Amino acid sequence: MTKKSNWQEVISFYHDNDLEELYSDQAVNRLFQKNSLKKTPSPVSEKSMQVKNYDNSISIIPSTSEALSEIAKKVATPKDDQFLLENPNNKFMSLNEIINSSKVLASKASNIDELKNFVCSFEGCNLKKMATNTVFCDGNQNSDIMVIGEAPGNHEDLRGIPFCGDSGELLNSMFKSIGLARDSDYYITNVIFWRPPGNRRPTDEELSICRPFVEKHIELFNPKIIILVGATAMSAILNTNDTISSIRGKFIDFSPSYLSKSTKIFTIFHPSYLMRQPSKKKTAWLDMLKIKEFINQKHVL
Repeated sequence: MTKKSNWQEVISFYHDNDLEELYSDQAVNRLFQKNSLKKTPSPVSEKSMQVKNYDNSISIIPSTSEALSEIAKKVATPKDDQFLLENPNNKFMSLNEIINSSKVLASKASNIDELKNFVCSFEGCNLKKMATNTVFCDGNQNSDIMVIGEAPGNHEDLRGIPFCGDSGELLNSMFKSIGLARDSDYYITNVIFWRPPGNRRPTDEELSICRPFVEKHIELFNPKIIILVGATAMSAILNTNDTISSIRGKFIDFSPSYLSKSTKIFTIFHPSYLMRQPSKKKTAWLDMLKIKEFINQKHVL
């Protein structure tokens, strides 16, 4: 009797703690959620022990992107006051909703300092979660020349300043060669405010989320000339798929709806590209001379 009683206690323990597969021939899939639980009254006999029923409540998602979307819907968005202006219930937001929230915030900025505060507090871009700093601007806010690059790199992310690494030193030298200094003669920013992992190119989604802030930035600064640095900045601002080789070195009239008057845009090679392709430095030098001539003719500065 003692041995039988102990055996029944063991079976009851397995049964009560959902461990039936240890003694049952039928496997239990624990990825499935429980539907109903029918417990057999104790004491438990061998014949009365039954494996619990589970329903297939987790559907198979054939696409990785769809799977990520399903996961994202279950993750609460950051509880940031500004971000929640368009998301009061802290629910999953689609890309269009996130872009709309950045538009709402950007439209509220009446000056560059306010815009910077909105960008720094914005939580709608996932790049911010992996970045050390928000990289917004540098240079003279009261100048006539606006320089727009791609995205922060490692040095920029650590210091919170655009173009402060090796590429930044080369860019400074390029402008210095035509008599322009960053602290007095031009203002510099990017089309993305947070470093993409591994310095990869920003995605179209990330560019779209940041675009309202970039457009408002241009509107508030109101430059006489915009110098685009690199292919990514060029395609983001001009909304074009043309190659940089077909556009660089040309002055383009730029008159988007958010500007009250048109301005000029000029595209140059990115310094990091010139570091990889030194043979292109002669072309870059000729482009800088064109910028100098424009400045002298239009009395910029």
